[in-house]
Amino acid sequence: MEKLKTKLDIKRMENDIIKQISPGIEERIKFEVVKTITDALEEQFYPPEKMIKKEFIKKIENAEKEEGISFKNIEELKQHFADLNK
Repeated sequence: MEKLKTKLDIKRMENDIIKQISPGIEERIKFEVVKTITDALEEQFYPPEKMIKKEFIKKIENAEKEEGISFKNIEELKQHFADLNK
């Protein structure tokens, strides 16, 4: 009878411990799931810095190859924009 009481007490203590720690475990799991999803979305919408740098460097290199347009005054600039809109 004493062994049965001891086993029941141990089981009750285990259940109490589980009730105490389970909310923390659930929060950790939720956090990890949300973090994983957020990281995946960020990677899709915000490419890694290395990719941005490579693309930026390519744009700069291409821009250096092209001839730029310069305007003597604001009227020439306005006329250029007007021509673009035609």
